Amino acid sequence: MYYVAKVDADKCAEYKCNTCTLYCPEANTLMFDKEGNTSWVDEDRCKGCALCVYVCTDMLDRNCITMEMAGQEG
Repeated sequence: MYYVAKVDADKCAEYKCNTCTLYCPEANTLMFDKEGNTSWVDEDRCKGCALCVYVCTDMLDRNCITMEMAGQEG
């Protein structure tokens, strides 16, 4: 079992910042949907580094991304 990043789309859409996507070290993993104004994660590519969580939570104080066990919905 391993952890992957999960974006709370409703919270994320309030900010429309996409800053987290700039820090993800894995290409084409954390992306921004311009229509929905929210970031999203390709869970199959996510390596679980949690850098996006640090950016969103600690740097920006927005708390839109969490790390969750892969395969769990919630």
